Amino acid sequence: MDAIKEAHYNLGIAYLEAGQYDRAVPEFEAAIKLDADFIGAHCALCRAYLEQNALEKASASVKAALRLDATHQPALLLCDTLTQAYYNQGKDHLNAERYTEAVSTFQKALTLNADLGRSSQVSDIDNKHIYAHLGVAYIRLEAYQAAIDALQNAIALDADLVDAHYYLGYAYVEQGSHDKAIPHLERAIAIAPNLKRAHYNLARAYRESGNLEAATHAVTETLRLDPNYQRAHELANSIKQAHYNRGITYLNDERYSEAVTAFQNAITLDPDFTTAHYNLGLTYLKMETYSRAVDALQKTITLDRTYKAAHHSLALAYLGQQELGKAREAAREVLKLDTNYQPARSLLEAIDPGFTPAETQTPPSLETEQPVKQQSPLKPRQETHYELGIAYKNSEMYTEAIAEFQKAIGLDANFVAAYVSLGEVYLEMGQLDEAETAANAALRIDTNSEPARQLLDDIRQARPAPPPQPQPIVPASSIPDTTDVKRELERGLVFLNNGQYLQAAAAFKRVIKADPSSIEAHYGLGQAYLEIGAFDDAKSATEEALKRNPSHQSARELLQVIQFARNREKNQRIRKKVLRYAAIFAIIALGIFVAIRFDILPSWWNAAPPNLSINVSLEEPSKNKALDAGETARLRLKIRNSGGTARNIRIKFDPTFITGIDYKPPDIISKLKKNSTENIAVEMSASDHARPRTQSLKIQLVLVENDKTILASKNFSLEIRGARR
Repeated sequence: MDAIKEAHYNLGIAYLEAGQYDRAVPEFEAAIKLDADFIGAHCALCRAYLEQNALEKASASVKAALRLDATHQPALLLCDTLTQAYYNQGKDHLNAERYTEAVSTFQKALTLNADLGRSSQVSDIDNKHIYAHLGVAYIRLEAYQAAIDALQNAIALDADLVDAHYYLGYAYVEQGSHDKAIPHLERAIAIAPNLKRAHYNLARAYRESGNLEAATHAVTETLRLDPNYQRAHELANSIKQAHYNRGITYLNDERYSEAVTAFQNAITLDPDFTTAHYNLGLTYLKMETYSRAVDALQKTITLDRTYKAAHHSLALAYLGQQELGKAREAAREVLKLDTNYQPARSLLEAIDPGFTPAETQTPPSLETEQPVKQQSPLKPRQETHYELGIAYKNSEMYTEAIAEFQKAIGLDANFVAAYVSLGEVYLEMGQLDEAETAANAALRIDTNSEPARQLLDDIRQARPAPPPQPQPIVPASSIPDTTDVKRELERGLVFLNNGQYLQAAAAFKRVIKADPSSIEAHYGLGQAYLEIGAFDDAKSATEEALKRNPSHQSARELLQVIQFARNREKNQRIRKKVLRYAAIFAIIALGIFVAIRFDILPSWWNAAPPNLSINVSLEEPSKNKALDAGETARLRLKIRNSGGTARNIRIKFDPTFITGIDYKPPDIISKLKKNSTENIAVEMSASDHARPRTQSLKIQLVLVENDKTILASKNFSLEIRGARR
C-alpha cells in the first residue's frame, strides 16, 4: 500500500511541476485516502489548490497538515503564503470597490491566522496590514464602529502605522467622535507631515469640537500642501464664517479681545474678507486702540471704496487720535458717497466750524462765475466742544465724550445742555452718582429744564430701590438746609483736584451764597482763582477766609503764593500761559503740608517727574513656572514709583491678544504717589488646546491721553505648556 500511496504522490508532484493542477489534485487526494496522516500529500494538495486560486480548499489542506505537525516548516510557509493570497485578493476587491467581498476575504485571512497564529512566525506582521485594510473596507461600507475596532487592532500591533491612525481618525470624525479623532490624526501627521487628507480631517474634527483656532491652522496647512484642494477651500470658508459669526457675538457682548481674535482668524483664512476687516476696525475703535482701528478700516476701504460705514468709523478713529484734519477728510469722503449720510454730517458739524450742509451739494458749474458766499461766523468754543461730545456720545466713545462736555462746561459754567449730556453719558456708563450730580447742576442753573428732570427720573429708575426706613417726625422749621451746601463743597473740591478750575469756582460760589461763613469755600475759591490766573480775585477770596479764621495757616500760605505768582507774571512777559506756578517753589516747604493734608496738589506741583518700574511674576497652581493648557493663573505686576506723582496710567500689553490665552486688561491706575507701590493681578486662562510655546510679552506703562509716552517697560517670557498630543 505504501508503494501505491507513494506512486500517487509522485505522480501528483509530476503534474504539479508540469503545471497540470487539475490532474495533480486527484493524485494527492488518492494518496491521502490511502494514508490520512500523509502530511506531505496534504501540503502538496494545498499547493495545487493555491495555484488554482481555490483558497478555501487550500486553507482546509494546510490546516489538516498542521494538525498533524504544528511545527512542520513547509506547512507553516504554506500558511503564510495562503494568508498573503487572502490579503492580496482582499486588496483587489477593495480597489474594485467590492467592499463586502473585501471584508469577507480579509476576515478569512485573519481567521486563518487566528487558528494557526501560534505557529506562524510572521502572523503579527501580516495581521497589522490586514486589520488596516479591513478597517478601510468597513469605512467604505460606512460601518464605522466595525472599522474602528479593526483599526485599533492594527495600531495595537504597530503604534506607528500611519494609515491605521489616519483611517481611525477619519472613522471617528464620520462617527461624530471628534475628540477621539484628533489624537490619531495628529499622530498620522507627526509620522507623515505631508499627508494632506490628515490635515483636512483634523480641521474638520477641530471645527466640530469648537476649537476654531486649531481648525484654522489645520485647514491652512492643507491648502499649503495642495492649493487646489476644493474640499479644503469649502471647509476654510465654513471655518471663516464661524470665526466671523463668533466675532460678531463677542462684539455685541463687549468681549472685545475675543472679538479681535475671531475677526483676525477669519482674515487669516480670507485676507480680502471686507466685513471682517471693518468689524475688526470697529472693535479696535470700541477698545480705543485707535492706531489699529485706522489700519483695519483703511484696509476695508481699500477693498471697497464705497463702504460708507468704514469711512465714518475711520473718521472717528482719527478723532480718537486727535487728528482732526484726517477726521474731516474721512467724513467728507462719506458725503461724497452719500450727501444725506447723517452720522458724517453730524460729525463734520461738530469738528469743522466752517462746515455747512451746502458743502455736500453738487458743486456749481464752472462755466459761469458764481458769487462767493460769506462764510458763517465760527461757533463759540464751548459749542464746538459740546457738539464734538455729542458725536463721541453717539459713537459710544464715552471717555472722549466726557472730556469734551467738561471742556464745554469749563468755558461756560452755565451750559445746561452740556451738564445734561454729561449726565446721560455717566448714566450709560452706570456711574449714577456722577450722573445725578450733573443733572442737579443743570437744574440749579435752569430749574425748568425738562431734559434735566427727565435725566433725574431715569437715574432714579436705574437705582435699586432702598429698603423702607422709619423716619422720625421733625418740625420743618428745625431741618437745616445743609445738604446742598455739603454736596456743592464736595463737588468743588473734586473739580479742583481734577483741574476743572472754572467748575470748582462756580461750585464754591454757590456754597458761599448759601453759607457766607464757610471758610473752606472761600479758601477753595481762592485756590481756583489762583489756578486760572485771577490773582486779585484769588487774594480777595483768601482774605475772606482769613477774616473768618485769622489763624487759618493754609490761607496765609496761599496769600504768599498769590503774591509771588503776581510778581512773577509782572516780571515775565510771555505770550502764552506757561509755567504759571513756578513761584510755588519759593514756598514749597509750606505747600507740602497743605498738599499732604488735603491731597489737592495740582499736577504742576511735582517738580520731579514720575519714575516707574515694573516687576512681573507668574503665580500658577501647578507650581511649574508655566501656564498649562486648561489652567488659570495670575500674572502679578508690582509697579513702583520712586519719582513724582503719576496720574492716569494705562497698562499696555504687546501683543494685545495671545492665541489660546484669555485675559482681561487691567484697570487704569488713576494716581500713583511718590515712593508708593501698586500691586495688580491679571488673571490668565489657557484653553484646553493651547499650543505649547514661549510667548514674548512686552508690558508697558503709558499715559491714557497719549499711549506713545512710555513711562516704563518690561519684557516677560510666558511659558505655555499645551496638552499632550
